[in-house]
Amino acid sequence: MSIAVEKLSLLGALTPLRRQSDSHGVLQKNGFADKLDKALGSGEPLASSASGKARELAESLTLQMLQSSLALGGDSPSGSAANSSPAQFSSAHALLQAYRANIPPGGEPSPPSPASPPSQLQELAAALPDAASAVPSSPSHKNSAWLDPIISRASRKYGVDSGLIRAVIKAESDFNPQAVSHAGARGLMQLMPATARSLGVNDSFDPEQNVMGGTRFLKDLLQRYDGNVDAALAAYNWGPGNVDKRPDHLPRETRDYLARVKQLYASYNG
Repeated sequence: MSIAVEKLSLLGALTPLRRQSDSHGVLQKNGFADKLDKALGSGEPLASSASGKARELAESLTLQMLQSSLALGGDSPSGSAANSSPAQFSSAHALLQAYRANIPPGGEPSPPSPASPPSQLQELAAALPDAASAVPSSPSHKNSAWLDPIISRASRKYGVDSGLIRAVIKAESDFNPQAVSHAGARGLMQLMPATARSLGVNDSFDPEQNVMGGTRFLKDLLQRYDGNVDAALAAYNWGPGNVDKRPDHLPRETRDYLARVKQLYASYNG
């Protein structure tokens, strides 16, 4: 038994997409064909939104291109896009121009959203003072007032003049608790790691520990040199071993350090 196979044309295969019959056999247009005919025949807009126009315009133009391609291959029935009137293409072109006119620079148009009333949280935030002015800023290392309580405690504990402690801190770190020298000295009073450990300082960047440890070290040096401030300061800067060996051959850096600390000391006590 042989089966006859009928070769369907591409447009014939697409025909059911354009028309369908109801239960009574009456030929009806489907939704897409109806919209397409309205757009191409009457020029009425396909949808209220620009994005809807764009989608339906794309569908209609795609079908027109398909029908034109089929017509060129001789596979188009009468009434296809190959025989479409200029008015139909003019209508499609008008839709395209209208869509382009509604596209803002940078993307596809979107329907405007209604302005929502401010929430209670937004109203509360507007009533509060500015966050930058409400939150106190951290103390600047250029202002030494925040160190006053620590310096006072160290001065009372070790019997070292508070002006001298302040002068050493200014010369060593400029009141910066995070200062680190090229040699590795750390914190406000620039303690070397080995010196900090010998003084019981666990964290040289902690202002309390650093000032207490540095003041204790300064006190030990004052006692070592019988209260001679110049010798104690020179040993603080150059090291007690170097000062003991060559007290008359201080390097230029140490001499400048002595002059600066004593000048600051005099200004703080003035």
